Amino acid sequence: MVFTGTYEHAIDAKHRLAIPSDIRRELQRGLGTGEGDTVVLYCVLGGPDVLCLYTEPGYQKLADELRQSDIDPVQLLEYEEVFYASSKRIDMDGAGRIRLPEHLLKQTGLSGEVVIAGAGDHLKIRDRAAWASRLESVLKDQPNLLVNPRMMLGRNKNQPADS
Repeated sequence: MVFTGTYEHAIDAKHRLAIPSDIRRELQRGLGTGEGDTVVLYCVLGGPDVLCLYTEPGYQKLADELRQSDIDPVQLLEYEEVFYASSKRIDMDGAGRIRLPEHLLKQTGLSGEVVIAGAGDHLKIRDRAAWASRLESVLKDQPNLLVNPRMMLGRNKNQPADS
């Protein structure tokens, strides 16, 4: 499954967030579930102001990659302690909503108006105004960033993205 697009939504007073219908359909198709079947997602702290949503298979793949990582075992243990402790399994309800964990909302400061943005193998939840500002800044600083995806794939890893 590849998640794309940016959707403007809001977190309500009960910490619920509606998953856009496009994404719900993609989830149901990709996970082989039907209308009304439970869709399981994992909500993970993605930074100081970001929450990430992974499908159950996507989260499992991430966990498997961590286990096989070449990262220093001490660093990996520290990372895993925080990563797994800040992850929460959540179910999408029949109306296509998820209830975001209160402790993760407090850590990120997210509330009210947010965007749900595709990030390839997962979704990111960000403050709407902060996302608009970040996107504007990145595109201003790197105007050629999105000119041609093949250029990004073929560029030297030490070469700046806008070269």
